[in-house]
Amino acid sequence: MRRPRSHPLSRLFTTVAVFLLAATLTAAVAEWVSGLALKAIRGMRPAYISDYSDDVIRQLYDTDDAKQVRSMLAEGSLLTETAYSPFVEYRMMPSQGKHVNIADEGFRGNGHGPRDLTASGRKVFVFGGATTLGTGVADNETIPAYLEDALRLAGRGDVQVFNFASAAYYSTLERIRLEQMLTAGIKPDVAVFVDGLEDFYHCAVPDRSSWTDRLAQLSRARSRLPVLVELTHRSNVVLLARHFGGDKSIMVRESGSFCETEAEIDQVVARLDTNRRMIDAIAERMGFKAVFVQQPVPTFSYDNRKRPFPVKEEMLGYHMNSARGYPKMAALHGSGGLWERNLLWLAELEPAEGNAYVDVTAYSPRFNRAIADRIATRIIEGGLLQ
Repeated sequence: MRRPRSHPLSRLFTTVAVFLLAATLTAAVAEWVSGLALKAIRGMRPAYISDYSDDVIRQLYDTDDAKQVRSMLAEGSLLTETAYSPFVEYRMMPSQGKHVNIADEGFRGNGHGPRDLTASGRKVFVFGGATTLGTGVADNETIPAYLEDALRLAGRGDVQVFNFASAAYYSTLERIRLEQMLTAGIKPDVAVFVDGLEDFYHCAVPDRSSWTDRLAQLSRARSRLPVLVELTHRSNVVLLARHFGGDKSIMVRESGSFCETEAEIDQVVARLDTNRRMIDAIAERMGFKAVFVQQPVPTFSYDNRKRPFPVKEEMLGYHMNSARGYPKMAALHGSGGLWERNLLWLAELEPAEGNAYVDVTAYSPRFNRAIADRIATRIIEGGLLQ
C-alpha cells in the first residue's frame, strides 16, 4: 500500500524543526565545552596562600605560629565580602570574627577594642584599597592599626584611627566616600589616602568600580536590551573567542582593566593627581588635614626575587599596569609635576629586613608597620593634629 505523500509545508516544517533542535543542542554543547575551557584557562593562574607550607608562612609573617596565621587566613574571605552602597557602588560588609572585624559603618577594627565615630577626641581616617584594608593580615597588623600604635608611642593616646579602606577602592571612590561622610557630619582631624596600586588596577576612564559590571547587568535587564545583545554578554563561546582573540581580561578574573596605550596610563596618573588636588581643596575648606601616600608596589623598585615564593607576571594580572605607570609618576614627582602638599612618597620603601609581601601584592605585618611609622612621622612632625 502506497504511503500518502506528505505536504511540502509539512516537510519544510519538519526540516526546520530538526535544524533548530540540532542548532540548539550544538549551541548548548558549545556553551558547556566553552565553560569548561574557560574554567581550565582561569584555573591556570598560579595559586598562592592556600598552598603555603608552614615554612613559607613563617618566612612571610616572621612568626613561628603557622597555625595562628592559617586561622587568620581562613577568615580572609570576609575581606572580599561587599554590599551595595549609594554613589560609591559598594563598601565592606559588616562582619565579626577572631581576626577580621568590619563595623556597621564600614571600617575595619584595629585590635584596640571598639571604635566610636561619635566619641570626643582626635580622629584619623585612613582610606585605600585592599593593601590598606589589610588583606592577609589580622586587624591589629594593618597600616591603620600600626599608625594608631605609632601615634600613641608619640604621646597621642587621644587619637582614634579608623580604617575605611575597602577591597579594590582607588582614589575616586575614596574621595566620594569622604564626601559622603562629610555631608553626614562625620569629619576627621586628618584623612590619610594610601594610593597607587589600585588606581592602576582600574585603568578605565571614565571611572568604573569593581561593582560597575554587576550594576550594568541589572540595568541591561531593566532596559530590555535585545536578547541577542544580552546573550553575547553572557555567552561562554563569545568569552572564549575573545580570549583567543587576545583579550587578556578573560584570563584575569578580577574586575580591573588593562591599559592598552600610554595615553591610558597618562589618564590614570592624571586621575590620581586630580583626586588628590580636589581632596586637599575639600580639606582646606572643611577644616582638616589631608595626607597622600604614594604606596610601594611590587612592580616598581622592588626585587621580587627576595620573596619566599616565586611570583610570575600572570599572577600580577592587571597590576602590571603599575609597572608602566609608576616610572611616569616618579619622573613627575622628581620634576615637581605632581601635587606635592602633604604627599608622602613611599614608592621605593621596603622593610629594612625581613619579608615585604604576604601574597602577590598584600603587605606583610612588618611592611605595614614600616609604612605606618612613616605616616605617623609626617603627621607628628607636620603638626597635623594640632
